[in-house]
Amino acid sequence: MDEKLKKALETVRIGLSQETSDASAYLSACEYLAQHREELTQRVYVQLPGGLRGNSDPRWDKVRENSESRCGCGNERVIFPGNPRTKYEPSDLGEIVISPENAAYLKPVGGDKESAYVKLWIEGDSLAFMCEPFAPLVLTPDIFSTKGYKLEQLAEVLPKQKKPPVFAIGREKAPIFGINAVDVAARNVTITLDKAVESFNPDNYTDAHACTK
Repeated sequence: MDEKLKKALETVRIGLSQETSDASAYLSACEYLAQHREELTQRVYVQLPGGLRGNSDPRWDKVRENSESRCGCGNERVIFPGNPRTKYEPSDLGEIVISPENAAYLKPVGGDKESAYVKLWIEGDSLAFMCEPFAPLVLTPDIFSTKGYKLEQLAEVLPKQKKPPVFAIGREKAPIFGINAVDVAARNVTITLDKAVESFNPDNYTDAHACTK
């Protein structure tokens, strides 16, 4: 990966996680990434200043032109990659077990709560999921329905696979996690996230977007 691209990605990651980040450097990084979408391999989530009040600052026009809004005010945005990575690359953070007692919320590394890819939980005898669970209502496709996979069917198919089946979403088919094991009796599913994905607990997660001044 180009060094300028690496530096811009790192600046955006720091900007999302620290209120004290350099605003000028953050703007430059967002603009660089927006104008070099063809070099990106995964989604990049950026936040324009202004919080829920919106932003009409012309300095951010190039970022707005090359990204799409992910919230009602238009300040949380996503830059879609022109060269998306579709091959699953497992994270080295270990496995996650989805059980009746343990749901999982998955988002892009460095992304905000509203950028979450998917919620996973056990419902009855199935692994249920909802894509984009914290997106604005009009952007949440699964809000009125529950989708999922029967645990027995997963358990039957899994041994026949040479590699863990991969769950991917979005128009760019972004890999989210691989399924490692299914225990029908215990009603749990063991997964490993893609290296660009992380889990989080929305109950104690500070939504940086909503708190932006």
